[in-house]
Amino acid sequence: MRITNKSISNNFLVDMQRNLQNLNKIQQQVSSMKNFSKPSDDPLNVERSMQMQTSLNATDQYYSNITSALSSMQTTDTTLGQLGTVLTNVRSDLVKAGAPGYTQDERDKINDEVRQYVSQFAQILNTNLGGEYIFGGTQGLSKPVTTVTDTDGNVSIEYADAKGNVVNSIPEVVSSGFNISNWSNQTIKFTMENPEDPSNPIEVNVNTLDTSDGKETVDDVVKDLNNKIQKSDLKDKVTAVKTDDGNIKFLAVHSSDDIKISATTVVDDLSDAIGKQLSNVDMANIGADKTIEVSQGVVLDYNATASSVMQYGDNNNNAINDDNIKALMNRIQHHLAGQVLDMDSGSDTYTEGAEKVVDSTGEVKYYKWKDDKDAATKELTNQDLTDIDAASKGLLKVRSQIGAKEKRMEALQDQNKSSKLDIQETLSETEDIDLTQKTIEYSTMITVYQACLQTAAKVMQPTLMNYLS
Repeated sequence: MRITNKSISNNFLVDMQRNLQNLNKIQQQVSSMKNFSKPSDDPLNVERSMQMQTSLNATDQYYSNITSALSSMQTTDTTLGQLGTVLTNVRSDLVKAGAPGYTQDERDKINDEVRQYVSQFAQILNTNLGGEYIFGGTQGLSKPVTTVTDTDGNVSIEYADAKGNVVNSIPEVVSSGFNISNWSNQTIKFTMENPEDPSNPIEVNVNTLDTSDGKETVDDVVKDLNNKIQKSDLKDKVTAVKTDDGNIKFLAVHSSDDIKISATTVVDDLSDAIGKQLSNVDMANIGADKTIEVSQGVVLDYNATASSVMQYGDNNNNAINDDNIKALMNRIQHHLAGQVLDMDSGSDTYTEGAEKVVDSTGEVKYYKWKDDKDAATKELTNQDLTDIDAASKGLLKVRSQIGAKEKRMEALQDQNKSSKLDIQETLSETEDIDLTQKTIEYSTMITVYQACLQTAAKVMQPTLMNYLS
């Protein structure tokens, strides 16, 4: 077979072009320090690199979340320590006020100091970090508490809504369980105040979802309830939510609305809710835990709420009882003023200046204060000291919980750093070049290209025929 000069020339040009492409590829790799610059260079490793880069970005975001939560918890820990100092100072004042020989004038001076401590306690609860109130729960953009001063100068700590209005802390109306068969085609009757005729309250019936086919869940029931509520006179006044443990909770949207479940055919699940006033969204938000994702699928809560700090009794969330710092501070100020509760003045309705007391059965009574300096002094040195020690213990419990979460966050922070280093190392092995190896390859390709040119120059010698037409 005859090989023509044209065939040799064409083969040479093809080989030279291939060598130039290889040389150009290595030049790009050396200049960019990357194994590839476009997907077609190495589709498999490009896909792998993109996945690892996504993981790296997510890890960076998780680190940012952890750092933010850790900063919040460190501030919370410090602030809880300050709250504990305030309670310690109040206790010291109680010990002094109960000492023999102290006159009422001296106790009044101590009372003035205690009132300042109460205001300080509220101020610390409103600590702000980066524009967010650390004890505000999920309502972190507004102050969780405010102070109210009565005509006698007594300072009371009150929960506050987003507008700064006082919000009453009342028990949440939650189902005692969720049995799907109990909710099928049932009726819940709500009663709310009629602004046009207070003596004639408005009653609204809301029917539940037909769950007879057995396919519906608690989420379906909640969604159906909210849809029907929005189509009734309860629109924008009541909302139903699913709790973390799978129950159904009813909340009043506005803290000023007095709405109750007056009757229901949802047997068992809502039997304990009949006659109870609905708590409100603002109070639920103040007592809610803030959560943050620290790794894929791992969500942790990291805050302490104003309600958990204030409440030192058995029920640490929106409980009506006297085991809370608000009621304790109110009692202390009255006792320092030489007043005690008149237990013969109990009433079911509130009157100005009356104190709300809940007995062991949960029944609410309102009592007036009366002057009795000897009895007040005994309260200061006995029950008040016991209660403030319990409040301090409750505060320490909250602080220990924050400390435990803080330790876990620090461990997660270290784990995140290690995970990031592993991803970066694997990513580097995938997309970064081995400079030594590529330098050798580059030198080799230069030699090959030069050899190609030299060989072609010797094989394809020009003759006179190349210049003849």
